Amino acid sequence: MIEHEITQMQAGKKVHRVVRQMLPGIPLSGIYKMIRTGRVKLNGKKAKPDQIVDTGDRLILFIHRDDYENVKKSPHKFSGIRTDIEVLEETSDWLAVHKPAGVLTHGAAGEHKHTLVNQVAAYLYQKGDADSDTYSPAPLHRLDRNTSGIVLFAKNGWAAKEISRQIQNGQIEKYYIALVHGEIKHRGSIQLAISRRENNRTVISDASDARPARTDFEPIVSNGKSTVVCLQLITGRTHQIRAHMKHIGHALVDDVKYQGGRAIRELNNENADKAPHQWLHAFMLQMADGHIVRDPLPKDFRNKLQKMGYSSFEINEIDKYNPFSD
Repeated sequence: MIEHEITQMQAGKKVHRVVRQMLPGIPLSGIYKMIRTGRVKLNGKKAKPDQIVDTGDRLILFIHRDDYENVKKSPHKFSGIRTDIEVLEETSDWLAVHKPAGVLTHGAAGEHKHTLVNQVAAYLYQKGDADSDTYSPAPLHRLDRNTSGIVLFAKNGWAAKEISRQIQNGQIEKYYIALVHGEIKHRGSIQLAISRRENNRTVISDASDARPARTDFEPIVSNGKSTVVCLQLITGRTHQIRAHMKHIGHALVDDVKYQGGRAIRELNNENADKAPHQWLHAFMLQMADGHIVRDPLPKDFRNKLQKMGYSSFEINEIDKYNPFSD
């Protein structure tokens, strides 16, 4: 018999997920069978698969100790995973990290190891702030591979549930800086429904599967041929900014997907300003309690602006831009 006290990092999860994390050597069907046959108890009572656990709950697994040792989760070694991520802010419940252009937020076809998710997990494991038997840090939103900026991660189940709810309800505000073609003189709001196509491209659409989308924008500085704009995502659809800005005639500079061209799959801090990719940076989040997290313009973005003719003074003003000032 194995007794386990639910930790803060496990709080908010369903019983079957907690047991699955504790016993990864047992297939999911076996986990459900254990629960169904009463070999899992929560606070002294037969557990149900979808019961939500809370901090301090007592979970009992009726499994022999030797069997448990064979199927329990081994500590992650994170061999070869970078841990030198740029942590912008960290609390006991969440951390905000900088995602460079070229890095996937989470795994996709052809790349599962060197993702921001794994880097954050390795970072927390290295500093002793992760329990391999409880909760894996989860991104609360995502950025496109070639978009840089802030990504929020939950460090426990309660935070994942609560912050996700706040994002869904629009209580967390997301602001971006983008370099776009053409001159924009006035602020505006784009409220056009969008949908995805088979080629993974987002388009303006009135189809039945189209979803409402709104992007607010305000010009910061322009050189006549291009404009640096601040954008606020009121909704959070995939490729929303890129599709909306293209639709109004101000596509993002070097956006190969929405202007044609070859998509770039391998970027790093050294060549990001040389390889074509959209210049879009998630520079600010306002949390539900009003707390603000900022991420300065990365070096490659600053280099690009210089090459486009923007002065050092203008670039510094862009970096200090406050969307709340009128």
